[in-house]
Amino acid sequence: MLKNTLLAAVCVAGLSVVAPITMAYAAVDATELSADEQAALDAQVAVVEGFLATYENDPAGLEAAIKDYVLTSTNPVLNAKAVLVVFDNSQNPKVTATLKAAAGRGVGAAIVALGITNPEDAATITALVSGSDDQAMKDSAQEGANSETASINNQRRQNRANAGNDTTGDSTPEKDLSPTVI
Repeated sequence: MLKNTLLAAVCVAGLSVVAPITMAYAAVDATELSADEQAALDAQVAVVEGFLATYENDPAGLEAAIKDYVLTSTNPVLNAKAVLVVFDNSQNPKVTATLKAAAGRGVGAAIVALGITNPEDAATITALVSGSDDQAMKDSAQEGANSETASINNQRRQNRANAGNDTTGDSTPEKDLSPTVI
């Protein structure tokens, strides 16, 4: 009798730990993952949880780390999924509204930057964020995207303004490269 009671208590305790994690994974991708894909996602979730621990008192640092983490990855979609697993509808008490917003802004900024170099991954990540039930995550990702867009536009304006101000001292006239000129 005692054995059955202890077994039931252990099962309930285990379910209370596993259920929020399982729900978070289900919120990111409803499709079945292969064992290799699940292992890869689990490894990236551990990295993002490390960011959460490192930047728990530094939302700006977390935002920059998340943007860089997604943007410079060989698999930005996987890394974005990991961010969403950790922050989207999270049951983790370390995930505050401020940190969730920072993570969302980081993902949003990465989406915009990826849109220039890797539009397919940017579209996939946008769909992942749009599919979220967490309106705060969606709003903060949009805020990050708007901020990154403004930053890119400002940089382009500065580049155009400085285009005529060549300070290198090179007076060689520039020629367009054509098939006959090599």
